[in-house]
Amino acid sequence: MYKIKTSELLSGKSIVKELINIDVIKNISDDLFETKHHYLMVAYSLEYKIEFSFDKANNVCQYIMVEENEVNREKQNINIEFIDDISIFGKHIDVVIDNFKMNILQNDSVKIGNIELYFSENKVDSLYYFPKQNISNNHLNS
Repeated sequence: MYKIKTSELLSGKSIVKELINIDVIKNISDDLFETKHHYLMVAYSLEYKIEFSFDKANNVCQYIMVEENEVNREKQNINIEFIDDISIFGKHIDVVIDNFKMNILQNDSVKIGNIELYFSENKVDSLYYFPKQNISNNHLNS
């Protein structure tokens, strides 16, 4: 089983290489969607939705997004688990900025290394992980 922890992501550690490999993600994801330029794959881990985006042209992972899943699914993915071990989801933006000594970016987001946190009603709503080869890519351009 693959595990992703907020403490590891926010401390700058990379996730295991397999989680940015399109073939691995195809085999462990619950859903697959396609856009004109991307493959989007989703896995549901407890109360979290984990979305993987890969560029169709070269199969490179563009980002991994995690957000709380509002739909209570009976079947959970046994291959991947997201653990919010520092309870970042739901934290107020001021607490995050103070704890990580960061400034607000455009669109109510905070960047910490290769992680971007997005806020809704001033609380952490989603987390985007950009693999090191794609740190400069912006997921909003898709």
